[in-house]
Amino acid sequence: MACRWLSVLVVLLVLAACGTPDAPPREDAVVRVVTPYTVRSLDPIAQGLWSPEWGYGELLMRATEDGRVEPWLLESLEPESPTSWLLRLRPGVRFANGNPLTAEALAAVLHRHLAENALVRDALGGGEVRVVDERTVQLTTPRPVGNLPHLLADEQGVSVFDPTASEPAGDIYTGPFRVRSLTADELVLERNPEYWGGEVRLDGARVRFVPDPQARVLAVRSGEADIALYPPTEALARFADGGGPSVAVAAQPLQHLRAIPNLRKAPMDDLAVRRAFALGVDYRGLAEDVLGVPYRTPTGLFPDVVDYALPTQRTDPAEAARLLDAAGWAPGPDGVRERDGVRLAITVLTYGSQPDTRTVAVALQSQLRPLGFDVAIASVDDNYAAMRDPAGWDVGLSFDGTLGYTYDPIGPLRSFLTTGAQRNFGGVADPELDTLVAQLEASPDEAARRPLLERAQQIIAANAYVVIVAQRASPAIVGETFAGYRPSSVLHHLGART
Repeated sequence: MACRWLSVLVVLLVLAACGTPDAPPREDAVVRVVTPYTVRSLDPIAQGLWSPEWGYGELLMRATEDGRVEPWLLESLEPESPTSWLLRLRPGVRFANGNPLTAEALAAVLHRHLAENALVRDALGGGEVRVVDERTVQLTTPRPVGNLPHLLADEQGVSVFDPTASEPAGDIYTGPFRVRSLTADELVLERNPEYWGGEVRLDGARVRFVPDPQARVLAVRSGEADIALYPPTEALARFADGGGPSVAVAAQPLQHLRAIPNLRKAPMDDLAVRRAFALGVDYRGLAEDVLGVPYRTPTGLFPDVVDYALPTQRTDPAEAARLLDAAGWAPGPDGVRERDGVRLAITVLTYGSQPDTRTVAVALQSQLRPLGFDVAIASVDDNYAAMRDPAGWDVGLSFDGTLGYTYDPIGPLRSFLTTGAQRNFGGVADPELDTLVAQLEASPDEAARRPLLERAQQIIAANAYVVIVAQRASPAIVGETFAGYRPSSVLHHLGART
């Protein structure tokens, strides 16, 4: 017990020092985190996504808290043409095992991902890699990939590892920490003495995998953990009175709750019904009155962290009613509208892994009833699987960021809203939108993309192909020792400056 209190005292001193940017790191500064997601192995292809999240690996590009992507392990990323890029590494980067990250090593890493990583193969399949000099690699792709900077900042993309290592190990990455041990229950990290990027403030971290959300909350309340990630929304209000653990929220609302209309069947194949649905949602009421922290009111497809975001959503029940009247949907005896003997009845899909979807569905039921919608709610285990079947649902709720975690508008547009795309669950088939997305992919220039992105938002809103019913920033419950901790908007939970 005395040892435990001594370690807590030391960590308190460390965190006091963290308030001063230039304060040196202290001995035995270890943070304890609980998360529902398990790191299953150190395999850089199958499980490499965890390396930038937990600070034992880094990516070629990095998403920032202010809405940008910037070079990370790269010094620069320059387009030679829409299908050719030069990737130049920073000097002096080393893996935790001491080996240097060279152009030859990067080329081997890229070849491995192109062969084995499904996401990289989908985005860059058929790409060719050529070593230009000791720090520069040329990547040539068979089709334009204008969003390559964002793809290289995606944690599920090109994880960087030592390709000469005979097997996955805790020292094959470049991050400020290296893995000391990994079990089914816990990831233990220690400071990387070979870190190329300067001072590392913490000595290490203990990351426990705790699926039960209430158990994560209790771990912080009892002092067994310092930070609980992904806490349930209903638990956040308990920590609003000051003193003890507190709620910390990420800067950017990159988690978006989509309402996906099923265009493949009535009544959501009717544009008037879809537009009335969008106008009937009380977005402010959902964010502020129903959900609360950490939600914000959406005004369109994209959050305002990007300067091309347009305000394309509003609440206007009167306009919604006029649209339904004009389309022949007349109120029935019980207030539910009918047309040609068919009731305006819709089924909204929710799913258990995101319990807030149920809360939102109940609120939508109440908000849309005065407009004449009869809203039923169905819960499924796998919302993606359910939405791939056109039967049984009319609106699917799904947490899918329109920018991902890398501020990439192009990838989500392509995968959710272009004809025949893998996640085009609603069955959208719009030739103009398809053309715009192809033009976006062909343009690496941000200024040239802006009018294309604005037009895409206008088309999506005019046709109500998707409605963003809520925006959420990542929350965490934080103990007093680490009261200054703020969750990462882009899932970089630990870093050199934590």
